[in-house]
Amino acid sequence: MPKKKEDSQKTLSEKEAKGLIAKLSDEIRHHQYLYYVKNDPKISDFDFDQLFRRLQDLEEEFPQFKDLASPTLVVGSDLDKDFEKFQHKLPVLSLINTYSDNELLEWVNKTDPDGLYSVEWKIDGASIVLYYENGILKNGVTRGSGGIGDDVTDNIRTIRNIPLRLPEPMTVYLRGEVFMTFKDFEEFNTLSSGKYANPRNLSAGSIKQKNSSDTAKRPLRIFTYDATFPNLEKKFKTHQEIFSKLEKLTFPVPPNTAFVIGSKIAKTIQEFKKQKDSLGFPTDGLVIKLNDISKRDALGYTSHSPRWARAYKFDTIMKESKIVDITYAVGRTGKITPRAEIEPVSLAGTTVTFATLHNQDYIDELGVGIGAIVRVAKRGEIIPAVEEVVVPGKEVFKIPDRCPSCNTQTIKKESLVDLFCPNPDCPDRVKNGIIFYCQRKQMDIEGLGDKQIEFLYDHDYIKSIADLYDLKDQKEKLMEEEGFGEKSVNIILKGIEQSKQKDFRFLLPSLGLSELGHKVTELLIEHGIDSIDEILSIAKDQKKIESLLEIPGIGPSTIQAFQENFSDKKNLKLIERLRKAGLKMKADPIQVADQQPFAGQSWCVTGSFENFQPRDKAMDLIVYYGGRKVSAVSSKTTHLLAGPGAGSKLEKANELGIAVYDEKQFLDLLKSLKIDFKNLV
Repeated sequence: MPKKKEDSQKTLSEKEAKGLIAKLSDEIRHHQYLYYVKNDPKISDFDFDQLFRRLQDLEEEFPQFKDLASPTLVVGSDLDKDFEKFQHKLPVLSLINTYSDNELLEWVNKTDPDGLYSVEWKIDGASIVLYYENGILKNGVTRGSGGIGDDVTDNIRTIRNIPLRLPEPMTVYLRGEVFMTFKDFEEFNTLSSGKYANPRNLSAGSIKQKNSSDTAKRPLRIFTYDATFPNLEKKFKTHQEIFSKLEKLTFPVPPNTAFVIGSKIAKTIQEFKKQKDSLGFPTDGLVIKLNDISKRDALGYTSHSPRWARAYKFDTIMKESKIVDITYAVGRTGKITPRAEIEPVSLAGTTVTFATLHNQDYIDELGVGIGAIVRVAKRGEIIPAVEEVVVPGKEVFKIPDRCPSCNTQTIKKESLVDLFCPNPDCPDRVKNGIIFYCQRKQMDIEGLGDKQIEFLYDHDYIKSIADLYDLKDQKEKLMEEEGFGEKSVNIILKGIEQSKQKDFRFLLPSLGLSELGHKVTELLIEHGIDSIDEILSIAKDQKKIESLLEIPGIGPSTIQAFQENFSDKKNLKLIERLRKAGLKMKADPIQVADQQPFAGQSWCVTGSFENFQPRDKAMDLIVYYGGRKVSAVSSKTTHLLAGPGAGSKLEKANELGIAVYDEKQFLDLLKSLKIDFKNLV
C-alpha cells in the first residue's frame, strides 16, 4: 500500500501538486479553526489525520511548494537554537493594577464616566506578540523588556489555534496570551508525573523550549486581545471594531467580553466574578479598556503603561505582606522550589506564612528580595504564591548553587528553568518520595502522613519505600515513641499490609519514576504491557523499546525515561524488594462487559449530554453494568460523568482527585468495554 501511494504522487505534475497542496492547506486550516477556535469540529479525528498526512506526503515530494504558513509546521522541529532577540515594532507595555471596585471606578470617573469600556478576562498565561506580514505569521515574540523580546516563532507556530495564514493579505501586530485550559493542564501534568506547579508556569516554559517539537507536544492555546493594523489604522474607531475584525481573521479572543458604559462597570464586574470559578482556563482578573480609539490617543501613555486601560485584580485573593526570609524546599524529583517566609496574613480564609517563589527566573523577573513588600495570591492553588513586588528589598535574592538538604552541587536541566538536586539519596528527595508513595491517590496507606513519615525517616526506621514493609519488625520499639501508641501503630501497619493488595496499575506510578505516572501506566497496560516482568523484558531490548512509540500518547521523552528508569540498579533493587514483600507485580485483568465492568465503582452524573437524554439514561447504563448510583460528589465517589453545566460537582470532583469523564471519554470507555449503549438507552 505505501508503494502504491508513493507512485500515485509521482504521477502528479508540478502544477497539479501545487494546486492540491494549496487546497489541502486551506481545508486543514479551516478544520483547525472549527476545532480549536469554534469548538465545532465537522470531521472525525481520523479523517483530519488522513488530510494532514496527505499534505505531509505531498510537501515531502514537492518541497518547493511548502510555505511558512503550512499547517504541517505545527509538528515542530528538532533544531536546537538559542533565541534571537527581536526589536518590537511598538512598545509592549504593561497595565496599571487596581485591587478594588472603588479604585477602579475612581479611574473610570476620572477618565470618561460616560464612555464605553470593554471588560475582558485577564488571561493568566504567557504574554506574546504576533507579527503578520501580507497575511503570513512572520514572528512570534515574547514581551521581554517591552522593547526587545525573544523570537520564539518556531514554537508559536505549533500552537493549534493560531492561524499561520490569514484570510486577508494584511499586516497586523497582535498582543495575545498563551495558556492551557485546566483540563489540558491536568492531563498533561498527569502524563508528566505531576511535576508542574500550575498552567501559567507550564505555558511560559513551553514557549521557551529549545526544540519546537517539544512545544508541539504541549496543549497550548492563545487568546488575542488587541491589535495594530499599520496600513488600516484609521479605519477602526473603536476597540469593539478591532475585536470584530480579529474574529473575522479567525483569531481566538477572550469569551464573554462585554462593552458597557462607565456607570455599568461595577455591575458587570460582579457578573464576571460569578463566572470566574467555573471557567475552563486560568484568569487572574479583568482588563478594562476605553473603547473609543480617538479618546485613547488623547489620553496617551506613561513610559510603562497606557492611561486608557486598567487591570482589575480580584481583591479577595491578594494581600500585601513583608518577606521575612527566603528558604527552599527539595521535592522528590530533586526540584528546588524557593519559598518566601512572610509576615502572617489572612488569605482566602486561612492564615498564610509561606508563599512559593517558583524558581530563580521568577525571582529575577519580579525582583524579589528579603525585606520586600509583596502581594500574595492563592489563585485557587493550595500553596500561595508571591505575585508582585510593591516595595523592593535590599537586593534580589539568589538561590545558592548547593542543595539545602545534602549540599550537592545543583544542576539546571535542559529546557527547564528550575534548579535540581541530582543526588538520588538526598534526604529530602527520599522523604518526599515516600510521602508521595503513601498518598491517597497512590498507594493510600492509612496513618502515614507527612509528619509520621518524616519522623520515621529522621529516626532511622525507614530509608526507602521498601523499608515500610519491614516496619512490622520494629513494632515494639515504635510504640515507645512519643505520638506512636499501640492504636496508631496498628493502623499504620494495617495500612501497609493492605497496600500489598493494590493493583499494579497503582503501584507503578506510585514509585515516582520519571514519566511513569498514572496515564502512561494505563497506556502500557492497555497495550498488553501489564507486569513488571514484561516491562523489564522490554527495557533490555532496544527494538521493543522503540516499538513503544507506536502507542499513542508515548513520545521520545517517555522512551528515554523508560530506559533510564529500568537500567538504574537502585530502581531494580527497589522493585525486587517490593516483589519479595508481596506486592502485586502484574495488573489485575479488567472485566469484560458481561462481568459487570462498573462493579465496585460509585458514579455521579451531572450536566447535559447529547447521547443520553435525559441524563438518567447514562446512570441507568452504569447501574445495569454493576455501578453504584450516587447523587452527590464525596470522598467515596469514584467517578464523575460531567457534561456542560456540571458546575460545583465538577469543581469538587477535581478537588478530591476523582476520575472525571466528559461525554466523549465516556463513549470511548463504553467502546473499550464493548458495550453497545445505543441498544440500552
